[in-house]
Amino acid sequence: MMPLLRNRKIHLRLGHIFLLLFSVNLSAIGINKAADEAITVMSLNIYGWKTMPKHSVDYAALINSHNVDVLGIQEGVEDWQLKHPDIEGKLPTNYQRAITLNKSLGQCWQHRFQIFINHCQGNSFIESGRFDLTDGPNATRTGEYAVIEKTSKRYLLVNVHWDHESLVTQVANAEETAALLITMNEYPKILLGDFNSQCDSSEVLLVQSKAKMSLLKHAGIDCLFVKGITGKAIKIVAEPSDHPAIVATLIN
Repeated sequence: MMPLLRNRKIHLRLGHIFLLLFSVNLSAIGINKAADEAITVMSLNIYGWKTMPKHSVDYAALINSHNVDVLGIQEGVEDWQLKHPDIEGKLPTNYQRAITLNKSLGQCWQHRFQIFINHCQGNSFIESGRFDLTDGPNATRTGEYAVIEKTSKRYLLVNVHWDHESLVTQVANAEETAALLITMNEYPKILLGDFNSQCDSSEVLLVQSKAKMSLLKHAGIDCLFVKGITGKAIKIVAEPSDHPAIVATLIN
């Protein structure tokens, strides 16, 4: 009887070891899958003491150091400061700053206006475009959007740079941004950018309320909102920019 009991105990121990290894393997698969599906998003204003496009290499180094999947920049156009009557009804045409940054980022990167993706990390553009925002007294304002796919999951990213001089214009920008988000309601959403108003101001809360977004990061006038997506975000020093950047790790 003793040898039989001993063999039975050995078999039980081997079974426990197998189950432990199997559960560890499943956990590792789950962790790897979550890591593959995670989206690292950055919002960055590229205006600062080192000007663009001359110092695009400095900004590219900052972006690549955070393994970013998707990037929304502000100040990526040259002809944003049009004067009346030239400003009426016009959208920016000179994206040289954004083009130069894309080259400095390297071959893995693609951009549509001021939204960038790292296609080497499995990201692809499905749809993209611009939407008109009410212009300020001295600046043309334009919003941008892109439907992006990673690991067969799609989401909408909206990048804005609201007016910096007129509260009336900021309220109009909020209404226009909310309208775009509501129109494309079938997708999980990320809204980011330079709002030129505190993230908890009444005008920013207007778009948050109307589009039913959740504030994920308050970085002064730079904000990141989500809907249908979860995750965490941090504010980082983004020198040579005179703004902080927001970096978020999100799960769609």
